[in-house]
Amino acid sequence: MKRTKLIKSLIFFLAFVLLSCKETPIGPEKKEDISPQINIPWQSLADSPWPMQHHDPQSTGRSKYAGPQNGVVSKKVYIGISESGISIGYNSTIFVGTDYSPNNFYALNYEGSIKWMKTGIVSRATPLISFDSTIYIGDDNYFYAFSEKGDSLWSYLIKDRTVGVGINIDKEGNLYCIDYNHDLIVLTKDGKLKWKVHDERILQWVDAAPTFSPDGKTLYVQGIDVSVLAIDINTQTVKWTFGDKEQLSSPVIDNEGSIFIIPGSQWFSNYRKLYSINSEGAINWEFNFIANTLWDNTEPTIDYNGNIYFGADTLYSLSNSGKLRWKINLGSVIISPLISDKNNVVYVGTRNRTTGDNKIFAVNDRGKVLWEILDTEERALGVSPAISEDEILFYPTWDNNNGVYFIIK
Repeated sequence: MKRTKLIKSLIFFLAFVLLSCKETPIGPEKKEDISPQINIPWQSLADSPWPMQHHDPQSTGRSKYAGPQNGVVSKKVYIGISESGISIGYNSTIFVGTDYSPNNFYALNYEGSIKWMKTGIVSRATPLISFDSTIYIGDDNYFYAFSEKGDSLWSYLIKDRTVGVGINIDKEGNLYCIDYNHDLIVLTKDGKLKWKVHDERILQWVDAAPTFSPDGKTLYVQGIDVSVLAIDINTQTVKWTFGDKEQLSSPVIDNEGSIFIIPGSQWFSNYRKLYSINSEGAINWEFNFIANTLWDNTEPTIDYNGNIYFGADTLYSLSNSGKLRWKINLGSVIISPLISDKNNVVYVGTRNRTTGDNKIFAVNDRGKVLWEILDTEERALGVSPAISEDEILFYPTWDNNNGVYFIIK
């Protein structure tokens, strides 16, 4: 009897304590690791939807407009075999080059009709549009400038061929490209040689696409025996280098000047690292991942919260401080630069190495696939897809016998 009363009293006491206590959280509230990004003002570059390779001089691949909502290929436009990315200028005009006969360079409207074209130009580099609508391109022997209407403004003979998928422009309007002789060549906006730097460590292949620091004072150049060369454009000297492996995608730079790279060969390596490097060449952090194949020119993208997206057969999302947010298996390998839109939706182009099928995914910033497009006809997807101001995605193909690009709405 006494024992029963004791148990009842104990139960009553515990109930009283529990009811009297305020509810307390189990752990601290999880906060999003956000590093807000802005589009860096660049007075020499066109304020158009997509004026250059991977969108901007920092190669963020980030648009200020929304991408397509439905993920439908509305049209395939024939241009010929191309290795060029697509740029968008003013007045709803896209620009793209080809590198096989008849070697046409095109200005087209958004539905794919030709506004004007130039014949006999072997153009691999993604076009660049300046603030005054001048269109700059490089081919096998010459660097060209055209007006918005297609008038030839000037040409510059480059002795050892222009190579590289991307050219860049500094804040004064000088143009930067890589030639076949490991030279960084700098031309004025009037087509005169301003200066050049020769360094055997400079990557001199189609993958070359130099990028700028946010203040425009340092150019980051891909390397062969080193991963990155940081070149001071005022002194025209190499300030520092980083790494001991080749760098086959252009460095991607955030607002704070952090540099994101994944060094290493395309094949024969399973263990990879995404590095975040500061402006002095020191490591902020590194992220290890496994990828047997890492295609060249598959640059990461940075969204407006500073999150980084990259990968191979897996798409990864990291916070700006290097913490894994999520990852998703794609079932195929990323083959194009990643790009993102104003809603932090990421657009991913992949190729299945077994079947040869291509896929284009739209993935939101929480890792949810919004839509996907399957293509079984084209050889491979290309570099620098571009987003227009009215939610159209122009997606090039790479060295493709069918010679088309996609209009996706």
